Amino acid sequence: MVNVLSSGVWTGVDVDASQFSGLQTKRLAWGEVADDVKSAYVFEGASTQVALDGTPSVIGYFKHYNHVIPMPPNPMFTAQLTITVAFGNKDRRTVGPVKFQHYETPNVGVAQEDTVELEEVKFKQVVQVENRWYDMHVQGFLQFGEISRHFVSVEDSAEPNVAELRACFIPYQGPA
Repeated sequence: MVNVLSSGVWTGVDVDASQFSGLQTKRLAWGEVADDVKSAYVFEGASTQVALDGTPSVIGYFKHYNHVIPMPPNPMFTAQLTITVAFGNKDRRTVGPVKFQHYETPNVGVAQEDTVELEEVKFKQVVQVENRWYDMHVQGFLQFGEISRHFVSVEDSAEPNVAELRACFIPYQGPA
């Protein structure tokens, strides 16, 4: 086990960035409404211990504030998150982007939940512990007791929809 402290910032979107606020911060928001009722993603880092044997570990918390907003010009977009992980008190690495594909639903009818798909990603040689390198594999969201790359976000909930973002660290096997 190794101590890890993580943080993250939203670094980009694949559509017109002027539709968003909060790039280069932990809160990315959108919607043609007042700032406090915009839909938003928030990444909260974590301070935790992770195993180096492939066991899924928390590397942060993904929050979606899913408010009823006017349909944006681009209801499907991809948001990019860059994560910084500090191992112990000295080894600090920045990895990314981690891509979150968002689908904004029209907020009518029975299926109003927004969905988020997380791109599978593996970062090579993220940390060296006792002269051995480890890769970081972002596995997905822990939501409803299961790890999945699919996140369901209830519309207009009083609280944000939250899931742990899970990753595992596995010994580096060399270039693929």
